[in-house]
Amino acid sequence: MKSLMSTLTRFGLAAALLFWSGLVRAGSPPANNADGDVVTLTGWLHVEDHTWQDALVHIEVDGTTQVARVSETGRFDLRLPANTEVVLRFEKPGHLPKEVVVDTHHARDGDPGKHRRHVKFAVILELERHMAGFTYHSPVGTIGFEQGGGCVAVAHKRDKVPPSRNKPMVF
Repeated sequence: MKSLMSTLTRFGLAAALLFWSGLVRAGSPPANNADGDVVTLTGWLHVEDHTWQDALVHIEVDGTTQVARVSETGRFDLRLPANTEVVLRFEKPGHLPKEVVVDTHHARDGDPGKHRRHVKFAVILELERHMAGFTYHSPVGTIGFEQGGGCVAVAHKRDKVPPSRNKPMVF
């Protein structure tokens, strides 16, 4: 009986320690009405080989570029300022990079804007070898908020540019 109690005690202490350490590593608190100038994005990268160690998310805000960390599951969390336009560039070696524009200008409009803004989305990166030399013409999508109402507005574009035919041949 004594060994069962000591095992349960150790298990309980270990569980409490893991729970507490998870709370500490949770990172920055989510946006709420108190920090109304923030839009939170949670995204997931999808790649064929299911490894994200060398995947990067570049965030360009007002001419400044930062790099966000991608977790071992492909997840990334970003806090963006309101009333700005942000360009997100997703890159992984061997994959065709993609850009998404996030416009937070009307995030505080309407009844939805009075609540916490948390947008969730996924980005699929295709292998370059499957794209036959094609590239994307422009950002593949935009995420924004409707003027006056503040509802999330999403647009997708997958216009591709064929490879240049006038390149000199290299032997």
